[in-house]
Parts: sequence; C-alpha cells; structure tokens
Amino acid sequence: MDFEFNEDQRMVQDGVRRFLEKELVAKDKQYGDIEMTREVALELLALIKPFGYLGEDRATDPIMVSIINQELGRVFPSLAGLAFIAGQVGPVVADGAHPDVAARLAGPLIEGERIGCFAFSEPDVGSDPSAIACRAELRGDHYVVNGSKCWISNGHIADVAVVTVQTDPALGPKGLRQLIIDREESPFESRDIPTIGLRAFPCSELNFTDVKVPAINRMGGWRKAEDGAPRQAVGSQFNLPRVLCADVSCGIAEHAIEAATAYVKERKQFGREIGRFQLIQGMLAEMVMAYEAARLLTFRARMSLTAPNADRQVSIAKAYATEMGVRVTSKAMECMGAMGLTVEMGLERRLRDARMWIVPDGTSQIHRLIIGRDVTGFSATRS
Repeated sequence: MDFEFNEDQRMVQDGVRRFLEKELVAKDKQYGDIEMTREVALELLALIKPFGYLGEDRATDPIMVSIINQELGRVFPSLAGLAFIAGQVGPVVADGAHPDVAARLAGPLIEGERIGCFAFSEPDVGSDPSAIACRAELRGDHYVVNGSKCWISNGHIADVAVVTVQTDPALGPKGLRQLIIDREESPFESRDIPTIGLRAFPCSELNFTDVKVPAINRMGGWRKAEDGAPRQAVGSQFNLPRVLCADVSCGIAEHAIEAATAYVKERKQFGREIGRFQLIQGMLAEMVMAYEAARLLTFRARMSLTAPNADRQVSIAKAYATEMGVRVTSKAMECMGAMGLTVEMGLERRLRDARMWIVPDGTSQIHRLIIGRDVTGFSATRS
C-alpha cells in the first residue's frame, strides 16, 4: 500500500494551503471566535467555493476530500463545518424534492447563494428518531408545523431547512417525514446557542409556531414509489459528517504541532533552545505519533464509506481522531509553557474548537458501542 500522495493530490494540497494561508488566516482571527452572520458566511463560502468546499466533483477521489477538509480545519475549523453542511443540503434537495421545488431552491443552495441546514435533533431527542415531537399536520395543500429543533448546524443563518417532522404520532418512526422549509415563504424563528468553541459554526435552536409549509415541499412524497421517509433517520447517513469531524480534528492537530514546533525552536532557556530538551522532544514525538495515526485512520474511513464495514471504520476514526485533537492541542500548549495559555498564541481557541468535535454525530461513547457491537456481534446492555 502506497501511503504517499500522488502528484494531483500534492498539487491540490499545496494550492489549497497557499490560498487558505493567504486569504483565510486573517478572517479566522477576525470571525473565528464570534457568532457568525449570514452575510459573512456567504462571503466566506464564495471565497472557498472554487476549491470544491461545497462538494463539487470531489467524490471521485476520497483522499482529495479529506485533504481539503484537513487543510481548512488547519486554518479555520468553524468554516470547515459550516461549509460542509451548506454543501450537503443542495444535492439532497435536488435529488429528493419535487421538481418545481428543486428547480427553485437547489441551484442557489449548490452555488452557495443561499445557506441550508438539516434539522433533526430536538431538546429531548438525539439519536432516537422515535421520540421526535416536532409536529406537521396536513391541512389541505399545506402542512402546519409546530415544535422546536436544537443543536442545528447552520440553523441560525440558514435560508432553507430540511426538517424532520412527525406527521402521525400513532405511527411512531413510520410517521416521520422531511419538509423543505424556505424561511422566505415560511418564516420561522431561530437563535444561536453559545458554545465553548466553534463559535463561528452556528449551533442553533429553531422554533416553529403554526408555520405553514406547502405540501409540495415534502421530500420524496411526490414520488409514488416513495413515502418520503427521512434519510437523516438512517444511521449510515451520518458517516459523512463523522469523517468530517475526524478530518477537521486532524487539521487542528497539525496546526497545534506546527505552532509548538516553531515556538520550541525559538524559545531559549539555560542558554539553548528548549526544543533540544529531551522532555520537549518526547512530547512532540507523542503528538506526531497520535496525529499520524489519526490521519491514517481517517483516510481509511474515507475510503471505506461504501464498504460493508464502513460503520466500524468510521467510528474508529471519529472517536480516535477527535479525542486526539484535544490531546495534541493540550500538549502543544504545554510545550509553550505560560505562553500557551494566552489568547495571543491562539492555541486556547484551538483547544476549545477541538473539544467540540468529540460530541456531534455520535459521542465517543456511542462510537465505542458501535465498534464493540461489530467486534462481538452483541448489542451492548446496561451493566
């Protein structure tokens, strides 16, 4: 197995890195730790769109996808998450919406002229779709939606939300449907939820109070062969964002290693650079080993997305890489001593950003259960 990038991959990595360092480093410092606005998000998406960050023709080379995600995670972690979600909604609408709805919304979403989100989770609902309470009642040619959604990526800045709703509580999960809610024609309320990190990647609450949504906006319902059941309720559909979490964590760790290495090669104590001390070199070695292992696991997961064992490989990468991002960034701060604790050095924010990626799309504990179930063939029980 060849672990080296091919010529095309190296060229893309070099080109993307040069562009991001020139155009995005300053913007990360300006916007990366404050609440994102729709106007700034559109500006940033327009900047990175030419490099395929909204999903254009990257799937033919899975390693290339990870490369550009890791590069953006290295420079602007919040934007990596924002762009990923924005890039997923347009193709889903194009594929599953009524042709008239797709013709109106898919193009602007795919081009980055409008921002989309997926709304699945609720204040009391995480991984269990059967508990979804956001209700949509069909009344003639429209649905009336009532309820709330929580922890919605891009929600506060979204123009269009693909919302999972319950149409018939008596049916349980079989009553779930997805509605495409265009904020312009069906206004709803939203607010940003302040979090420890990734503050420029909106984590939002959406509130629907008697929101009227045209019945034609039901995903898949116009096809006789489909019942419009939500794709987001299918566990395997979460694998793409899980690999993204691993990618961005690798990018954060690479940034931390670079920052720590540069510091210890300049900082002097006892008449020599502290990078010459054995304990410092030992910490750097641990950081590099963990980073390289996570990176390889992430590449393997990306290449396994269509394989029968995808869930296992993705869970291994997601759990290990996201935890690695926190460990490595913390070690980098230790290498810098007191300076590592300062806001000026920037690693304290990278540590907060790294911590955020452990929880979304399945916590580390959930992924350990997925791996354990695959290893044993048993579903875990409570002890």
